[in-house]
Parts: sequence; C-alpha cells; structure tokens
Amino acid sequence: MTGKVAELWRYPVSSMAGERLAQLRVEAGGVAGDRIWGLLDAATGRIASPGREKHFIGVPRAHAKAVGNGVAVSLDGERWAGPQDTELLEGLSQAFGFMPVLKPFDAFGSGGFRPRYEHAPIHLVTSAAIRSLERELPGSVIDVRRFRPNILVDCPDGFDAIPEHGWIGREIRIGDVVLKGREPCGRCGFITIAQEGLPVDVEILRTVVKRHERNFGIYCDVVTPGEIAAGAVVTVG
Repeated sequence: MTGKVAELWRYPVSSMAGERLAQLRVEAGGVAGDRIWGLLDAATGRIASPGREKHFIGVPRAHAKAVGNGVAVSLDGERWAGPQDTELLEGLSQAFGFMPVLKPFDAFGSGGFRPRYEHAPIHLVTSAAIRSLERELPGSVIDVRRFRPNILVDCPDGFDAIPEHGWIGREIRIGDVVLKGREPCGRCGFITIAQEGLPVDVEILRTVVKRHERNFGIYCDVVTPGEIAAGAVVTVG
C-alpha cells in the first residue's frame, strides 16, 4: 500500500485549532511541539473538553502555534500573543464565556498538569477515509480539521471505507520515519462542533458511530523518529 503525505498538522494547545506545516519533526513521544499546553477554566480548574461539555464549545475557534519551547495564541489567526498576555486572556474569556488559564503539560509525569487523554504519539487519517465519509454524508462539510490528525495520507479509494484501520499492527514508512499502527481512533462530539469555516453537524458523529463503530483514523507508535515532509511517500508493510 503506497500513498503520500498530503497534510501535516500539530496542535500546540490541546482543543485549540492547530497549525498546518510543511515539515514535522517526529520524536519517540510524538510530534515536536504537539499538544504541549492545555487550557483550563480558571473558576473550576477543569481541563477543556469541547467534545463532551458545551461549556468549552468555543475553544476550537481559537488558534495556537508553537514558538520555541512555548506557544502563542490568537483569536483570529492574525494577532498573536503569549499565553499570559492580559489582553489576550480577556479576549478569550469574552469569546469562550469563561476566564481561561493556559498551562504547559507536565512532560515528565511527576504528578503535575497532565492531558485528559493520553493516546499513542501520532494520529493518522487517510484521504480515502475522508472521501468515504463525504459519500456517506453528501450534505455535510467533511474537513480534516474536524478529526485533528498529525498526518493526512493521500491514498486511492479501495474496498475498505477507512483503509487505515487495516494498518493496525503494521509498519508505516514515511521517508526515514517508521510508525506502527496501534489502535483505531474512537470519536467523540468534537468532530461535530463548529470551527472557523465549519458548521455544527451532529450527523457526522452519528454516522461514524453507526457505520464505523465510532472509529475514524488510527493512533500510531513511533518506531524510528525523524523528519516528515509534505509530499513524502508512504508505504505500509
């Protein structure tokens, strides 16, 4: 099975919109700069979970990008500020309906601030899977941003609606990088909520649950770290 890398993404602040890149550095623990910070409600201390709590439904409308060892955040994707910037936080609070706190995740597992969910390091989706869902939901806007993969692989349509589900336990070679499919990605309400240019659409989750047992895309472990560039050949062994 051969395809190519169509898009590369990372999401420096969990639950916020990510950044599309021409190249990613893949480390043993995942993409460098990916999901390194989290967002909480200052009043309750709860970590943002837009797919499960309406309270956080506005968070994916904000943007984040990695800057050095930290992050920058924006409401419109044009004006950026650091996560402690007072004006930025006030703007986010007005957009979200609560005062947010942005904090780096504890990378060393020493009991500090940890993500709500910790899956395999890399998330991968194929263009064939996106097209399958478009055929199943011709009236919906099916956009890769709803699914938040690190890697979108362009591959031809085949017998399987979601071909990457057949890559579990197999090696996925992308240039010098080697991944191994671990498990399907179970979906929540996040894929239905509105984002910039994307309307709310509850039928997307209903269809994924009904036709694909709630799964869409796969999580992968990193066997061999390295650099991945857009357009790189993808081979599944």
